[in-house]
Amino acid sequence: MNRQSNSKWAAVVLSMAMLTAAACTQGDSKTAEQPKTDGKGQPADAPKAAASGKPQLPLVTKPTELSFFVQLDSKVSATKKSYAELSIFPYLEKETGIKINFVHPPSGMEKEQFNLMVASGELPDMISNNWIQYPGGPAKAVGDGVIIKLNDLVDKYAPNFKKFLNDNPDIKKDVLMDDGTIYAIPLVRKERVQRYTSGLQIRQDWLDKVGMKVPDTMDDWYAVLKAFKEKDPGGTGKVIPFGNSNDLAVRNFMAAWGMAYGFYIVDGKVKYGPNEPDYKPFLTTIKKWYDEGLIDPDFASTDSKQFDAKITGNRIGAYSALLNGGMGRYLDLMKNDPNFKLAGVAPPLTKDGKRYNFQSAVLTGYDGSGVGISSKSKKTEEAIKWLDLGYTEWGHNIFNFGIEGESYNWMNGYPKYTDAVLKHPSLSPTNALSQYTIADLYGRFFNQDERKAEQLLIYPAQKEAGPNWAKGTPERQYPMGVTPTLDEGRKLASIMNEVNTYVDQMFLKFIMGNEPLTKFDDYAAKLKQMKVDEAVSIQQAAYDRYLKR
Repeated sequence: MNRQSNSKWAAVVLSMAMLTAAACTQGDSKTAEQPKTDGKGQPADAPKAAASGKPQLPLVTKPTELSFFVQLDSKVSATKKSYAELSIFPYLEKETGIKINFVHPPSGMEKEQFNLMVASGELPDMISNNWIQYPGGPAKAVGDGVIIKLNDLVDKYAPNFKKFLNDNPDIKKDVLMDDGTIYAIPLVRKERVQRYTSGLQIRQDWLDKVGMKVPDTMDDWYAVLKAFKEKDPGGTGKVIPFGNSNDLAVRNFMAAWGMAYGFYIVDGKVKYGPNEPDYKPFLTTIKKWYDEGLIDPDFASTDSKQFDAKITGNRIGAYSALLNGGMGRYLDLMKNDPNFKLAGVAPPLTKDGKRYNFQSAVLTGYDGSGVGISSKSKKTEEAIKWLDLGYTEWGHNIFNFGIEGESYNWMNGYPKYTDAVLKHPSLSPTNALSQYTIADLYGRFFNQDERKAEQLLIYPAQKEAGPNWAKGTPERQYPMGVTPTLDEGRKLASIMNEVNTYVDQMFLKFIMGNEPLTKFDDYAAKLKQMKVDEAVSIQQAAYDRYLKR
């Protein structure tokens, strides 16, 4: 199917989805009026900040519906058609008086559907997205009329979120723009232990068979992958020393040169990895691995199902994946194979003996994800009240643990998951929990609870992986909370849309040999022609302002 036909089909799907969303937003809209106060400057009907127990419910005086655009997580899509089928949402509707009508884009078309939705101007009440990654940043998302500034709404109707920000100034610094604009209700991970959620993983049993240790340096990695290739410890005859479901995993090895595949910081100066001199030796190394069959020849086109089949088929020796959705799931799928063992591998050492971790949210606990309220919503008051639930104790527990007595129970003051989650007959604990609540799904807008992670990491290898990944310092990570101004965002989007496309294309061409590395200087010159240096300067100015917040 060509791109034009694909777009037309996507537009049809979008129109159908938005008709549903539009139907959900009619009938209960309120005109903008000054709220009644309690004599102390607070809205009389605003929910009181809940230090414990339930907030003031219901949130509305009559049944209300809100539409919510959010990607349907694969942990849910295998068994359900919508988040509406998770047990917490009928419960929340009953308690709050607000029904959530989910608009889920078709799997694999999330970005295209989001762009089409924005272009159409037909927006639901609430939109889940990584707003830092919006072309031009959150200021441009507000300037484009996709989402609205939330400060007044938060002041009037979201006392719990406001209190959380005031109690956590380090997080507040990251989730606001330079001018103090609140653009979304965010997902945050306050405790650092929760931030190490993905990284390099390796077959420990394969290492044992070839008599080698977990690799530390790039030379170690080369030796291990060569041994996997030559000795075939999986015994399939079709060994893939390093594999992944997309080309991003290979880029993790840029950390061995102290670089990221994007913007990063060195001694206060902003850098763009694919524009740095050390990018060429990185490409040279990965191309050598690719030419020698140490990397899956289909690494750029393997989808998640194909990747899963290669893992469970004992073909892949090392890869990069999530802690739960990757390592935990594979250990669960292979639990009947006593030989299957995995280990989390620390980021590779640089030549001067340092380790750098560039995984998002490791530095600040905020990765840019959150739920914004659209400029087309006529129910902004109801939407912000509903989102504020995530920062009440009651809502925090629901979104992290589910419904008491169903997916968890209190045991000596600890929210203990039930056997329905921890001992599900066919699902991993993470996937089982995803039948009840959104604790590990797209669309989160609350502080993720460390007690969730403590219970879902059921395998020793998972518990050891996080500390291994934490050996890499996040000091060079570009803070996710940095936000360009509207004008800067427009320039940045114009430049980086072209740059990113070119860099991605050339990465594949260099690795696969479609373009010789002798043309690297031409590639670098092309980036300068595309004004990548101006993009770096914009990011530098935004970073400098961020430091002064």
